[in-house]
Amino acid sequence: MRAEDTHSSSPPRQRLWDVAPAAVAAVIGAVWIAGHAATGRGQTHTIFQILALTETTIALLLRRRKPLGALTGILVVYLLVDLAAILLLPLAIALATVMLTRNRRATAIAAAVTLGAVAAMPLLHGDRSSTVVQLTPAAVVTATAILGYLGRTLRPGYRQPGRPRPHFEPGQADPTWVEAAPGPGRPGCAWRSRR
Repeated sequence: MRAEDTHSSSPPRQRLWDVAPAAVAAVIGAVWIAGHAATGRGQTHTIFQILALTETTIALLLRRRKPLGALTGILVVYLLVDLAAILLLPLAIALATVMLTRNRRATAIAAAVTLGAVAAMPLLHGDRSSTVVQLTPAAVVTATAILGYLGRTLRPGYRQPGRPRPHFEPGQADPTWVEAAPGPGRPGCAWRSRR
């Protein structure tokens, strides 16, 4: 076995977590589109549904690299087309990724914007459905935001801001500090920075 075969860009379990949610959302969306496909003039609507599903699937596949970009792309498609049935799951997955990977400020803004957009979508498209049907997407987004926040704060190794730093024995390196290159204008002078 060659050396480059043993080292991959990401472990198989991580790749599975990256691909599986996107695949599940794509399959559920494809089944919904197939069940609601129209003939004649309705084929144009089916093509737009397939394009929306393709864009959200690609955004979900890229969500680890650019979580806010993936969420923004899915949110724009969610607002442009009235397809909550196939876009709500990808929207929840993208929001959960942001909640688990970004800082507190970005997660709060992302959750608020997503909730506002989901709540405004029935008004933008003039939907005349029951209150329960209109509140379901908002409930899904709220539950995703809460679960994402809890998943982040309850994760081992998470340290909330303002809490005391763990004690390190003499000679033991503090893992939150790294030695940086020599400072600007001061060759040979190393300075420390936060990771």
